[in-house]
Amino acid sequence: MGIRAKYLLTYLTLIAVAIALLNTYPITISRDLVFISKENTILPQTMQIASSVESLETMTPETVGQVMNMLETDGLSRVAVMNANSDELYSVTNNAQGYDERTLFNLMRAATAGVTDEFASYFSDGAFRSYSCVPIVSGGAVEGSVCVYEYDDAEGGIILGLRDDLMRISLALGAIAVLASIFISRTLTVRLTKILEAIKNVREGEYTYRIDVSGHDELAQLSEEFNSLTGRLQHTEEIRRQFVADASHELKTPLAAIRLLSDSILETENMDPGTIKEFVGGIREESERLARTTGQLLDLTKLDKAAATVRVVVDCREVGENVLRTLQPIAESAEIELTGDLSPECRIMATKDELFQVIYNLSENAIKYNHPGGQVAVTIRREGESVVIAVSDTGPGIPEEDMPYIFDRFYRVDKSRGRNEGGTGLGLSIVKATAERHGGEVTASARPEGGMRFTVKFPAYTGPRE
Repeated sequence: MGIRAKYLLTYLTLIAVAIALLNTYPITISRDLVFISKENTILPQTMQIASSVESLETMTPETVGQVMNMLETDGLSRVAVMNANSDELYSVTNNAQGYDERTLFNLMRAATAGVTDEFASYFSDGAFRSYSCVPIVSGGAVEGSVCVYEYDDAEGGIILGLRDDLMRISLALGAIAVLASIFISRTLTVRLTKILEAIKNVREGEYTYRIDVSGHDELAQLSEEFNSLTGRLQHTEEIRRQFVADASHELKTPLAAIRLLSDSILETENMDPGTIKEFVGGIREESERLARTTGQLLDLTKLDKAAATVRVVVDCREVGENVLRTLQPIAESAEIELTGDLSPECRIMATKDELFQVIYNLSENAIKYNHPGGQVAVTIRREGESVVIAVSDTGPGIPEEDMPYIFDRFYRVDKSRGRNEGGTGLGLSIVKATAERHGGEVTASARPEGGMRFTVKFPAYTGPRE
């Protein structure tokens, strides 16, 4: 064989190696990076669910269902909570395509036997199939497990797109395949290394870390998706921590009071009936406050999920009149003058119950945080393309430094008074979330003559009467 033939053979061999490298190495690295990303996103979600279920005193389908309804699981294809006997207490399936029951069962068996967190992820047919199982441990014993499955063909499509692009590039380069393969491999390695370093940082809890990968190819899209994912993780983690802290504080207070009062009754012998009645009354008040708090938390959870709502044409004047009739006895007992100026032809697209809750919450607050002889005025009028609902009071008002935070969850201007009077700090949050849900907005301002004015604007309905 001549030297030219040897060089040609060597050249063709290098081209084949370069094509093979271009079509296998980046795909393998990208796939492995997605595997790592899946483990660092799905497994913490599973651990969070298991941690929430572990706090239950008893695991039943009802109690587990209540906890699961408060958690965000829409992004997962399937979630199942098992007891120690592998009986399914709760399950929800969003998209079980490609689901393998045997794989999840083997992971569950390994997790409960070794009391370890188990995770497995596979890539086939253009989709990632990820499984995770976390044991539920209480008192040092395994009480069950949480099993999660995710089917993701979106990132699989990115990987397949990357593979197809690399194939076209390798064929187009032709004579310069060797040099191009070295250059591309080096470039991809550097960029993938950045992504890998970013994943490692996020895995260690640094959710503020972002990847700076230039370009417009699939790796850049993957980097943008990663940055978007870490941003959502950071936001979710901040909300979760704040929500858990606030909710724990709000629920712990009435529970502690109930326990203290009940212990006093149980541990005190020969307690007179009057004292017992007083303590039982206190227990009832605290349980009612606990019920209000949990009820409002559930309302906020429903609003956060942004579930589809069947909206209808609602007459704001009719709803406002219902609110005034409902609150009139409360206003009279508090020596508050409650008035309404409700204009006709004020219709919006919403639901009667949610609009009632908006007006009721604002009006009840105006009565509650007022003084005997004060006034509360509810007005509904049409302004251009908007329906404006305003609630004004003659109370003490809100300090200027508190104004930016009054719509935050659990925030109270007068915390001691809010707690004693049954406030949870959730009413205004529900008003804001409900208004925004129907395309409206809510604002608050101090009245020059004293007191507050809360204004809610909704897009007016201009269609035919129903």
